Amino acid sequence: MKYSLFSTFLLFSSFLYCQFNFEYSTDIQISRNGSNLINAWAGGLNYTQFSEIDFDFDGDMDLFAFDRTNDNIKLFENVLNGATREYNIVYNGNTFFPSDLRYRVYMADYNLDGKNDIFTYGIGGIKVFKNTGNASIGLQWELVSDLLYSQFPFSYDNLYVSSSDIPAISDIDGDGDLDILTFSLGGSHLEYHKNLSQETYGHSDSLLFVLKNKCWGLFAEDPNNNSIVLNDPNVPCGSGNVSNPEGNGDPVKPKLHTGSSLLAIDFNNNGVKDLLLGDVSSDGLIKLMNGGTIPNSNSAMISVDYNFPSNTTPAKLQIFPAGFYLDVDFDGKKDLLVGPNAKNASENEKSVLFYKNTGQNNQPNFVFQQSDFLQSEMIEHGTGSIPVFFDQNNDGKKDLVVANFFRYKPILEKESSIAIYRNTSAGLTTEFTFIDDNYLNLTQLNLGLRSVPTFGDLDGDGDEDLILARENGNYMYFQNIGTTGNAIFATPVEPLTSSTGAIINEETLTFPQLFDLDNDGLLDLIIGKRSGELIFYKNTGTSSSFSFTKVNDHLGNVDVSSVSSPDGFAAPHFFRHDNETHLFLGAYDGKLHYYQDIDGMLAPDSTFNLYSDNFLNIDAKGYSSFFVNDIDNDGYLNLFVGTDLGGLIHLEIDPNSTSSLEETKQNELFIYPNPSEGIFTIHKNSAPIQSISIFNSMGQEIDFQISTMNSNTIIDLNESENGVYLVTVVFADNSIGKKRIILLK
Repeated sequence: MKYSLFSTFLLFSSFLYCQFNFEYSTDIQISRNGSNLINAWAGGLNYTQFSEIDFDFDGDMDLFAFDRTNDNIKLFENVLNGATREYNIVYNGNTFFPSDLRYRVYMADYNLDGKNDIFTYGIGGIKVFKNTGNASIGLQWELVSDLLYSQFPFSYDNLYVSSSDIPAISDIDGDGDLDILTFSLGGSHLEYHKNLSQETYGHSDSLLFVLKNKCWGLFAEDPNNNSIVLNDPNVPCGSGNVSNPEGNGDPVKPKLHTGSSLLAIDFNNNGVKDLLLGDVSSDGLIKLMNGGTIPNSNSAMISVDYNFPSNTTPAKLQIFPAGFYLDVDFDGKKDLLVGPNAKNASENEKSVLFYKNTGQNNQPNFVFQQSDFLQSEMIEHGTGSIPVFFDQNNDGKKDLVVANFFRYKPILEKESSIAIYRNTSAGLTTEFTFIDDNYLNLTQLNLGLRSVPTFGDLDGDGDEDLILARENGNYMYFQNIGTTGNAIFATPVEPLTSSTGAIINEETLTFPQLFDLDNDGLLDLIIGKRSGELIFYKNTGTSSSFSFTKVNDHLGNVDVSSVSSPDGFAAPHFFRHDNETHLFLGAYDGKLHYYQDIDGMLAPDSTFNLYSDNFLNIDAKGYSSFFVNDIDNDGYLNLFVGTDLGGLIHLEIDPNSTSSLEETKQNELFIYPNPSEGIFTIHKNSAPIQSISIFNSMGQEIDFQISTMNSNTIIDLNESENGVYLVTVVFADNSIGKKRIILLK
C-alpha cells in the first residue's frame, strides 16, 4: 500500500529557511593512527553509566550510555558490519527515552517480559519506568512509580538512595525478582531491601520491598575514606552476626555518607553475590568477597581487595569509579566497564575503562583492554568542545581545530587544550587526520580554562593569524610568519589592546570571533561574554595593520543568560550566506540560538531578530558552539557542533529537502535501522502520520508496503533495489519530515 503526499504543499515552502535544513551526517571521515573512527561525530563521553537495551527490537542488545554531565543520553546501536559487530551512534537517541532521567539510569528487566525497564533517580530514591514497547509501535515507556517504597521496622517509607549513589539492583536472594542494595541514610552500612513479588504474588512483575537487613555483608565503610571494616562490631551489625536480619536493630547515630557505587556479581559461582564498591574518596574499585553459600543468608564479607582487579591493570580513575557489567564485545560473556561517577571531578577524555571477561558469566575473570572504550572511536577532547577551521599548512584546504573548556590532567588539575586535525581530503572523500592534541604546545602557557582560538588574516600577507582568549579575559595575538606548507606563529603579543591603548578585557571566560561584520573588507573582533552578551570591536585599521575600536557593548541586544543561571557563555559564530549575515550562537544551555536581520543593525540601539532559541532542536546539553562552512565543497553548508561532552557533531544541508524548517523544527523524524536491509521503522513522538511518500535517487516515487499507521510505522522496501531513498512524511498538523534511508540488502 502506498500513501501519497498532497502535491502542492512542497512547491510553496519557504526558501529562506530550507537553505539551513541541516541533517546529521557521517560522510566526513576522521582518521587516527591509520584507521577511520567508527563514531567520529558521536559527541564525546565524560562521566558515563552503561546499560543495555534492545531499543529497535531486532533481537540484539544495544548500548545505552547515561552521562552525568547534564543528564546526557547516548544510544549506540548493535550492528553487523560485514563479519564484525560494532556499536554505531544513534543521533538524537535520547528521544527514545523519558525526558526526566536524572543523576543515574540502570536498565533491568524487573517483570521478566524480556524487555529491560528503567530504574532512575526519584527525589530521595528510585523512579521506575516499564518498557511497554514492541516491534510494531517502537520503544514506549510507562511510569510505574515516581518513588519506590520499602517496609521499615517502624514505618513504610521511601527506599532511600542518595542522588550521588549508584545502588545495586540485582536478584540477591535468587528467587527471580530484583532486590536492592543501598547505603542507609547518612550511614556506612549496606541495607538489603528484599523484593516480595515472588513471595506475595508468585511472579516477578511487582516492586514490593521490605528492609531485611540493615547491615548486609556485615561490613562497614569508613565515612571519611574508602576503608572497609569486616565483621563490624558497631550496632546494628552486632559482633560478627546480624542479630535481627529483619532490620529491627537498635538505632544508631548516622554517619556521613558522601557517595558510593555498587555492583553485585557472583565472582566464584558459589550462589551468593559479591560486591564491587566505588567511593567518592577513592580512585579505585574495592572487591568484597562473600563467604556464604546460601542466597539471602546473613553471611559476612570475608576479604577485601583494594587493588581490583589485581590480576591485571587495576581499575583506577581519579575519583569515584563505578562498575557496569554487560557484554560489550559481543562474545556472549559480560564484561566490565568502569567510569567516573563524579561530574567535573575526574577524567573526561579517557574515562571509560574496558575489562574483557576471559572467564564465564558465573565466574568472571576481567582483563584490562583500554581506558577509552568508545571514546577512542570519537573526536573526544574533554569538556565543552569548540570547533574552529583554518588552513594550517596553507594548502588551500581548511583544517579542523578543536578547543575545549577543559580536560583533566593526571593530578586532578584542569587545563584547556587545543587539538588539530589535518584536512587530508582527496578526490570525492572528505577526511581529517588527527595530528596533535596540544597544538602549538599551548598548555605550557598556563592559559587557564576555555582558551578559545579565532583565526584570520590580520596583516594582509595571505595567511591566517591567531587571537587566543585566556581564562582571565586577556587576549594573545599570534602573528603567522610561516611560509607555504606550515603555519609558524611568532612570539605572542599579550595583552591585546584596543585603538585607544586600553587592554581588551571584558570579563573572564570569553569567546572571540574574527569576522568582517560590517562588510568593509577588514576583520572585526566580536566577543561573546560569560554573562551572555556580545561586544563588537570594529577594525579601524588597514588591511596590513589591524586596530580594534569598541563600538557596541550589547551587540544586537543579544543575551543568552537565563532565569535559572546568570551565566550565558555566549559563543558567537557569524557567517555570510547568499550575501546575508547570520548568527549561530552557542550558549551555556547547549542550544542553537539563531539570529537574523543583522546587516545594518550594528548600532548600540539595534536589535537582531531572534528566529529561534532552539534551532533544529540541537541540544548539546551545555556549552554549545558552532561553525558553519562548506568544507567538502559540494555546494551545501556543513554545520559542526561543539558539545558539553567534548566531542563534535556534524550536520550537512540535505539537498533533497524543500520543506521549511518552520514546518519541520517541531516534528523531528527518526528512521531506524539506517542503513536498512529492507525493513525499517518510522518513529515520531508527537503528531500522528497523515501520509508517506518515498522517492528514489532519480526523484521517482516508488511503491512500498506498510504494516501500521501509528506513531511508529513499519515500512517494507524488500522489492526495491539497493540505493538511497528519500522518505517524506506529512503529519496531522501539516508539518513535514524528511529523511534519507540507505537500502543495503
